[in-house]
Amino acid sequence: MEKKKKIITNVIFYAMIGSIALLAYRYILPVTAPFIVAFLLAALIQLPVKKWGGVSLKRKKAFAVFLCGSFYTVFFLTVSFVGVKLLEGAGSIIASAPAIYSERIVPALEKMMNHLETAAAPLNACMSQKIESDFQTISQGMGKYISEFSMKAVEWLSAEVIAFPGFIIKIVITIVATFFMAADFDKILSFFNKFIPEEKREVIRNGSIYVKKIVFLFLKSYFILFLLTFTELSVGFFIMGIPYAFLCAFAIAVFDILPALGTGGILIPWALILFVMGDTALAVEMVVLETVITIIRNIVEPKIVGRHIGLHPLAALASMYIGIKTFGVLGMFLFPIIIVVITNFEKNGINFLSCPYTTV
Repeated sequence: MEKKKKIITNVIFYAMIGSIALLAYRYILPVTAPFIVAFLLAALIQLPVKKWGGVSLKRKKAFAVFLCGSFYTVFFLTVSFVGVKLLEGAGSIIASAPAIYSERIVPALEKMMNHLETAAAPLNACMSQKIESDFQTISQGMGKYISEFSMKAVEWLSAEVIAFPGFIIKIVITIVATFFMAADFDKILSFFNKFIPEEKREVIRNGSIYVKKIVFLFLKSYFILFLLTFTELSVGFFIMGIPYAFLCAFAIAVFDILPALGTGGILIPWALILFVMGDTALAVEMVVLETVITIIRNIVEPKIVGRHIGLHPLAALASMYIGIKTFGVLGMFLFPIIIVVITNFEKNGINFLSCPYTTV
């Protein structure tokens, strides 16, 4: 009886924590997001401030403000350059999608259907007519779908442009808040420390140091892997003569970062489409590129990421799915990191979430 009561209490306790987290994400996070981002950036800026900012409080504040300005200048210049290139490439691809379909995909499908009709003709005349009828239906449906996709993509871009002023307001609030928080970061921490019991402060302090270490290593490792994959894809696409090589490489490299996914999720279907279209040489080159990337990834990833950071593919897939279903795209990225942090907490004896019942 006592064991059942303990299990029920633990389930209720963790269900309450999950419900609170979900409610906070749905109703509190959208309002406080600029300030949360500002606080995280200010916390990162404190690392070089503590190391090179000196002892004087005024000097630390001035150095923190300087780092904030430098960070945002470099960030916005980079985002502006990359954003313009991405929009140009994406706009061109979307606009040319119907033409690519009608000029390249349809002729390839017609060629394939003609071969099927020729092969089926001696067997049954009705079968040949059926193949031709089905092909016309499929071809018309695909053409309609691609045209609708292009129109919806343009509508989506227009809606994003309309919502852009609200996004700019959030960015401005985040920037201003980052400057204030970076300059008075110690005072902010002292204020929040007043609400934490004395006996819990050391545990939280040690836990926060450990979280920073794990998250930093996690992000650093996968950023290196992202750069490696992007470089491999860029060189491969450039040699193969793929249009918008760098844009395609960037998009696939981002897809490759997602847990339990990889470049093969795009390159292999791409190779199959090229084969159907009759471009056998380019299809083979695409398969060779995927093979090379996979071999290099399998050799390099264990050395870069390490076993203490990596997740089992099934755990990564489950955490990504749960994250995107509960917290959207943000959860898809955060849940694998949270699972890694909690797992390492348990391995190192740090009690991350203790149910009140278990302490009785």
